[in-house]
Amino acid sequence: MARIKTKKIILIACLILLTSFQVRSFTREITVGKGLTYSSITEALQVSNEGDTIVVKNGVYKENIVINKSVHLIGEENPVIEGDYRGDVVRIETDKASIKGFTIRESGVDLRKDESGIKVMNSEGVTIEENQLEDNIIGVYLYSSPNNIIRNNTSYGRADYTTEETNGNGVHLWKSPNNTIEGNHIRKHRDGIYVEFSPGNLIRNNHCERNVRYGLHYMYSDKNTFEGNTFERNGTGSALMYSKNIILRGNTFKDNLGPNGFGMLLKSLTDSITEENLIANNTVGIFMDDANRNVFTKNIFSQNGWAIDLFSSSNDNVLYANNFLDNTYQVMTDTDRTTNRFFKNSTGNYWSDYKGYNGYDLNGDGIGDIPYKPVKLLSYLMKRYPDLTVFLESPGLKALEFAERVLPVLNPVELNDPYPLMNPVQIEEDSK
Repeated sequence: MARIKTKKIILIACLILLTSFQVRSFTREITVGKGLTYSSITEALQVSNEGDTIVVKNGVYKENIVINKSVHLIGEENPVIEGDYRGDVVRIETDKASIKGFTIRESGVDLRKDESGIKVMNSEGVTIEENQLEDNIIGVYLYSSPNNIIRNNTSYGRADYTTEETNGNGVHLWKSPNNTIEGNHIRKHRDGIYVEFSPGNLIRNNHCERNVRYGLHYMYSDKNTFEGNTFERNGTGSALMYSKNIILRGNTFKDNLGPNGFGMLLKSLTDSITEENLIANNTVGIFMDDANRNVFTKNIFSQNGWAIDLFSSSNDNVLYANNFLDNTYQVMTDTDRTTNRFFKNSTGNYWSDYKGYNGYDLNGDGIGDIPYKPVKLLSYLMKRYPDLTVFLESPGLKALEFAERVLPVLNPVELNDPYPLMNPVQIEEDSK
């Protein structure tokens, strides 16, 4: 009896080893190129099996491909896949596929169909990396696809499609949670990165510039993290709306100028943390409308027209240990009463114009002895009466500014920083 059991165990072990060997033996490498057995990527995909690697030689491949097996598509010397302006250039409809090292261009131009350079449909475990996407309406589109990686790609929109109505997004997430989007360079799309109904994503170290509308457009998506990204020279740097529990850390929002040139537009954003960001040379650094219970700390607001534009609908926000440097106006608001606080635990913010505002520190504790009022009377009046902006450099308004410096009691706004810092907050350089 013992011998029979031993034989069964040996037989089962042999079957397991044989099965493993057979699986490995069927995993192969297929090469595609001019003059080879397979001259098109589609042909290679048709004969491939799960787990195969398809190596594509340099050249131009005029085809729209569909990946419906878990294969690894690798470009050698940057081959080009051209879609001839029809449909999706590359469409992925399976889990655990990957595509690396291609130039992918000429998607269809029908925004109603979200035609894309690469579209991932209802799939997870997909990796898209080191590709150059150009002349596509949408660069990479994830549709109902969680747990994927989009890494180190470039996406340049169509040069001749320069309006919101005729251009799509660089990276577009729709109902796609828990993805990693990192190291991508995106320019000249409608929005650089677009996220909707997609919680739990990590978006880091991307560079979005010269996009028509927003560098980052984000809605109805909770618990996402944005780290180390740069959003510059867009219509608006970023718009984050109708979401909560967001972390924005170590990002740069700069040179977003024009009538809607916000570094960050926060609409109905709640319970989020904004820390160690550089917000520089924007028309408005941060615009807040119905943004509540957010924390802003260790950020640098530098050389903006208005560092912060705070609507009365925004309440219970806490701003402390930030540096406000050489902004034309530090804070603008449309209300004389507020529940927002510019301090926490006796720590306020550094204001570059505080010392010229009768700022003294007689006991040498590093905190000014006189509270600082970041909302100037003139910015308050301009918020209430926008037509006053045309008189910004007039002698009358200059006289009003001088009178406020001499008699701060003229300022009707109760918002103040009771613990203004005498020296800038030290912020690690790595976070910028």
